[in-house]
Amino acid sequence: MLQSNNKNDRRRGGFTLVEVVVVLGVILLLAGIAVPLVTGYIEDSQRGRARSEVKMLGASMMSMYKDLGQFPARDGSGNPNRVRVIGSGPSVPTANPFRNNSNWNTWFMNASYGDVMDNHLVVNEPQGAAAAAYSTSGEFQWRGPYLPEGAPLDPWGRPYVCMVRSFWDTHATNFRRVIILSAGPDGQMDTSPACTSTTEIADDDIGMILSQR
Repeated sequence: MLQSNNKNDRRRGGFTLVEVVVVLGVILLLAGIAVPLVTGYIEDSQRGRARSEVKMLGASMMSMYKDLGQFPARDGSGNPNRVRVIGSGPSVPTANPFRNNSNWNTWFMNASYGDVMDNHLVVNEPQGAAAAAYSTSGEFQWRGPYLPEGAPLDPWGRPYVCMVRSFWDTHATNFRRVIILSAGPDGQMDTSPACTSTTEIADDDIGMILSQR
């Protein structure tokens, strides 16, 4: 009569409860180390992309000014120096895309004061009006498109916004810095829309100062 080897039988029967607990503990430990590292890499990548896109959008506006002698602030009636905030994305949002309320979003979403960047930098239709187009003849003319594609949303799915009012407003203290911004990871616009000569890009906002009076 054959007798089984109990030790071998236990090995063939699978892991013991203690072994399973040890393996799970190791997996959880490794996950606890890896997840913050991966999350940090993703956030760094998103911030890097936002910084690159802010520079790209700023460069396109400055290229337009070099050609035209005007900044992207024309309204749908063809009047220069009327639009206050322009933003990226295919259309002006109908709901506030940011976590707080300020003139960054209220002017951007206002039919008189806001517009999308694409209407000035890609298709030459300020506020969607082809009849209001910038000049395409003469010494100073619109030679766009100034972006290879439409102005993108930031890595967190929200618009970049630019205070173009600072290009043309002659207020004594406000609107002296042209600032282009992403609200950053937290989605809150922390930079003051007053854009004074001392306004800095605040908290986790990501942006750049295009010019200053």
